Amino acid sequence: MDLIKVSKLIASNKFLIETTFQLEKDFLNIGVNFDIEKPVQDYKQLFLFTSLIVNRLNNQDPKRVVNLLYRIDLSEEKVQSEMKISSLSFSELLAELIVKRGLQKVIIKNYYSSPENQ
Repeated sequence: MDLIKVSKLIASNKFLIETTFQLEKDFLNIGVNFDIEKPVQDYKQLFLFTSLIVNRLNNQDPKRVVNLLYRIDLSEEKVQSEMKISSLSFSELLAELIVKRGLQKVIIKNYYSSPENQ
């Protein structure tokens, strides 16, 4: 599944709760609490919160950001290619890619847990 299809699901707020839990799990794996206020209203709120955490981490401990990207399987090449075409700041772009990757994981898990897809 590519990020364009993921963007359509973001527009509809589909899988928002599951994506929030996935991000909490991903950040906890690197020792960072992802304490977003719930209920999360939309993906924009999730992007903004993620961007704040990524920005703080990037300033305090950039190795943790690299560790997070490795753990969620977001390649350096993907980040670099997106940086070339994006007008977002580095932290905003990383936040967007991290949230979209979390949503991808939720979609894949949902697809394979459905009985008709097994």
